[in-house]
Amino acid sequence: MTNPPPLRGVHHCHLQVKDMEQALVFYRDVMGFEIVPELEFWYHHQDDGPLMLQDQAKTICLALFSGNRSSNGIAFAADARAFVDWYRHLEGRGIKVTLADHQVSHSLYFRDPSANMHEITCFEYEAVHNWL
Repeated sequence: MTNPPPLRGVHHCHLQVKDMEQALVFYRDVMGFEIVPELEFWYHHQDDGPLMLQDQAKTICLALFSGNRSSNGIAFAADARAFVDWYRHLEGRGIKVTLADHQVSHSLYFRDPSANMHEITCFEYEAVHNWL
């Protein structure tokens, strides 16, 4: 068995929320999170999110989704080379992978055996774009 490619940690966690405004108030006023300004356009271009939040130290990110879509899961971070290696690794294991171009990042979406949707994301946009 080959070792999987390296990850750089957790980039963000997906959270399903019933009321986006209520959730924003909670995470901003109670937990101290703020909207990630450079990713706010994602929320304004899609009805259900994500609205990306980060803590004051910029070490924890949350992706808030509204509606009924299945979005609970973890988004792992990877550099460009590992991102491409992950794509090949997951497909080689027979795992269905959806590749997404988010204009500033790329993501691989896949499900674990319990149907949780996970993501591997890379913000080295040009490098990934050139390899794919």
